Amino acid sequence: MPAALNPAPSTLRLSALLTSLSGDYMTAVHRLAALGFRCVDIVGLVDRPIEHAEALAASGLIVACASIGRALPEGQTLDAESLDARRAAVEMTRLHITDAARLGATTCYVVPGKDESAAGLARFAESCALLADFAARRMLTLCVEHIPGFALARADDTLAWIRACGHANLRLLLDVGHCLITGEDPLASVVLAGPLLGYVHFDDNDGKDDLHWPLLRGRLTESIIHNVLTACRNADCFGMALELRPDYGDPEANLRQGKELLERLYLTPE
Repeated sequence: MPAALNPAPSTLRLSALLTSLSGDYMTAVHRLAALGFRCVDIVGLVDRPIEHAEALAASGLIVACASIGRALPEGQTLDAESLDARRAAVEMTRLHITDAARLGATTCYVVPGKDESAAGLARFAESCALLADFAARRMLTLCVEHIPGFALARADDTLAWIRACGHANLRLLLDVGHCLITGEDPLASVVLAGPLLGYVHFDDNDGKDDLHWPLLRGRLTESIIHNVLTACRNADCFGMALELRPDYGDPEANLRQGKELLERLYLTPE
């Protein structure tokens, strides 16, 4: 029997990746809050300066999601052939999860490696299972993002891999922009994921490269966005974020316009 779905919220709980703004951490936090965002997505760190937490508290922003497993030492990947290297990658990523939990995040995510072999994906699955256990004990959901050019490039293949893993705390991070590159219908991906949908990234591109353009500057249309938002309202997934380039046009205007567009389409009737 499928799990009962939570009631859809009447307002959109939208976040933005802090990396969508250039400049130092503290300045970016306050700029994002000034744009009217209530939530922020951050990058997990091993040793976070106390000033970061103070800036978040002063801004009133709530940390929704954290990218983990970034900037690991050379050779230390979650799908590494070397057990020692893989173990070191898991241990450092656990520190990122701890950092995210301390900041109040409820979701975190990793990206796949480059090894597309069955053995490589099996090693990645083993690492993710360990991290999912660790995240669950800290009340975080672990997601895996599909990325063109990586071992799990497509949303449907990533979902099949997640289902094969069979871990209760492992979900899909759906990136709408990545679907434009792989030729997948983002709405179909939301429906296919069902309760395995953990988080959604919104960004645009030319259908070829992962450019993280502002919304509606490339192949993304209002219809696609509205369909995805409507499906998310009916699914057990309320976490979503804008992920834009900080060096394209006016980044603050891009975020403001993206926020206004998503909020408007979220409340538009089906």
